Amino acid sequence: MSAAGLPAQVAPSTTSMERAAQSLIFPGDQIVVRVAREPLLGDSVMVNERGEVSLPRIGTVNVGQLTIAGVRDTLLARYQTFLRDPVVNVQGLRRVTIQGAVHRPGVYHLNLATTLRDLIAQAGGLNEYGHTKKVAIVRAGAEIPVREWEREVGSAIDLRSGDQVVVGRKSWLALNALPVASTAFLFISYAVSLLKK
Repeated sequence: MSAAGLPAQVAPSTTSMERAAQSLIFPGDQIVVRVAREPLLGDSVMVNERGEVSLPRIGTVNVGQLTIAGVRDTLLARYQTFLRDPVVNVQGLRRVTIQGAVHRPGVYHLNLATTLRDLIAQAGGLNEYGHTKKVAIVRAGAEIPVREWEREVGSAIDLRSGDQVVVGRKSWLALNALPVASTAFLFISYAVSLLKK
């Protein structure tokens, strides 16, 4: 997936599907709605600060704090008032920015199952300057350090739309340990040689 594009359509694992099914919709999330045989009813809309979306023919719908299944059921009930046996597909996406010491920083539109570890992988992983212990989520102005983002289950902190993930750099000494050690060794060797004279 490119930093500007939508996520690549990869078959999700059972764990990912379960995670997505349990994730709730929050303001700032994007809802993609498709109604079979009714292309004019489909839309991609952002959830406003009140947890609402506005869709063609059915108007304003409150989807905040619902799962994707809950959103689909809510929309289905609305469409059934004027469509016969509608088939509704709903996808949720989150808009998250990642910056710092990764290969492809930028803005990503993520499915609801995406963990912090998944996002860092999509961004190409940490570059040679990245420090695995300096990863944080900035949310509503507060910085949340995430120490164990590499674990298989991912971070316990779910990503939210509007989050900024920041990957910090290694220290100058860590990046230059070998040159510093080599220089120190040469200096000590030179000093010892002078003392022997």
